[in-house]
Amino acid sequence: MTENTQPAGDRPVIYTQNGVQKAISEDEAMYMLDSIAEQDIQRALVHYHRLTQANPYAIRLLNAFYQRLLDLFMFEDLLQVTTERLASQPNCKVTFSRRLDALQHMFRHQELIESVKDVVAVNPNEPTLHNILGVYYTEVGNAKNAKACFDQALKLNPDFAPAHWHRADYSTAPQVDLDAVTQTIASSKLATPQAHFCHFAAYKLAEKTGQDAMAFEHLQIANGLKRRTFNYDLDAEIAIDNSAKEIFNTAYMQSLDPAPDAAVTPIFIMGMPRSGTTLVEQIIASHPDVAGGDEYTALSNAIKRVQMTSGERIPVNQWLSTRSKSDWAKIGNAYVHNMRFVRGDKTIVTDKNQFNHRSIGVIKASLPNAKVIVVDRAPMDVAFGCYRQLFGGQGAKFSYQFDEIAKMYASYNSLIQHWQTVTPEFVMRIQYEELVTRPNEIIAQVLAFCGLTDDPACYAPHQSSRVVKTLSAKQVRQPIFSHGIDRWKRYATQLSPLAEQLDHAGLL
Repeated sequence: MTENTQPAGDRPVIYTQNGVQKAISEDEAMYMLDSIAEQDIQRALVHYHRLTQANPYAIRLLNAFYQRLLDLFMFEDLLQVTTERLASQPNCKVTFSRRLDALQHMFRHQELIESVKDVVAVNPNEPTLHNILGVYYTEVGNAKNAKACFDQALKLNPDFAPAHWHRADYSTAPQVDLDAVTQTIASSKLATPQAHFCHFAAYKLAEKTGQDAMAFEHLQIANGLKRRTFNYDLDAEIAIDNSAKEIFNTAYMQSLDPAPDAAVTPIFIMGMPRSGTTLVEQIIASHPDVAGGDEYTALSNAIKRVQMTSGERIPVNQWLSTRSKSDWAKIGNAYVHNMRFVRGDKTIVTDKNQFNHRSIGVIKASLPNAKVIVVDRAPMDVAFGCYRQLFGGQGAKFSYQFDEIAKMYASYNSLIQHWQTVTPEFVMRIQYEELVTRPNEIIAQVLAFCGLTDDPACYAPHQSSRVVKTLSAKQVRQPIFSHGIDRWKRYATQLSPLAEQLDHAGLL
């Protein structure tokens, strides 16, 4: 698959105003449309559609239009426009990728896989496509096909770093695969922005072969390389947590006039990354009355949409501090609408988006019939679990440095303690170690808290066929296990600086 690109030179965006054709740059066009969107998002979308139709080579403008639809949870519209565009521009990578986004958010995973397979059939020598297909097979629990896809990607390009990382989870010959990865690392063909993939893969493979010193060395290099690929303002993240505590204080929570119960009962599952939230969601979503929602951004989008329609352009927490019962109801209704593809015809749905812990006050006000479960785990296992993992996209940016892990973890913990103080009995906290060592007892307590009947499927969550898109997609296909407890001790010496940081933050 090749990309539709502009001819040499920066082709301007052509548009018509009062019957006169004008030409501006893509940046100017996007700025103009963003300005319109601030006042009228629907009008902006109409202009986006017209401009992208009239300027088919304006790829950045086209991608911005698709992103707007995605951000607004307008998945049906995104699917329609991308399908139409591919009919006339079948080789447009941006459109193809965004069509996959639409199918994924609409939980049409079989169609998603078939779409990629169709493109692979036409482009059999493109390793990126085989890698993408392998990821989707992983999400639906088809390990055999996933491994075959990653194998094919590496057959086509032995230096393709992302495939090395994905395939490491399926390795049956870790020393052979480790040799291949280290050869790729030494190769001048390895693209620098992708080098961290290979070092994370080498860490996994070296650990499997018992070469712990080598494993941790690769892990340190991987984290350092990854951290250099983005800018990150940790203080701004912590300020968001502190703002939530200031706005949703005890007096404000007691004065809330919440919305009526929503038509859907969400079960929010929260915790630090690598704390066991995916396992808890898998247990609950195995119940026949529950739809598994994964890490949807439905709540934050609902808040954003309602604020946007209010016309009040102020910081979101400041805006939330003056909401009425009708506003909370609008947020709750917007959330229910956003979860339409997740839940299907079910009225109970799980939601484990990692940022929902900042919005427990909003949940209490807008979705008062919701359930909130917080998963706790031994701090060193959580912190090391974050450090040893490569997160997708821009997720968990704090996880690549010891000091940032400790500071973010402390901020998270402080906020959770705050919610327990101001929303007593609304939050259930469970300990991961108790869950995996006494599963029957803890699972029964969780089901009772959620108002669910006891069901045998919840005690065998690994047998569920639901799609899992998180980094724990492979682990939750296994029976509940406890060998992850104290995993950090394998590297106790190397992790002593991390322990010091956690202790300094008051977490140990």
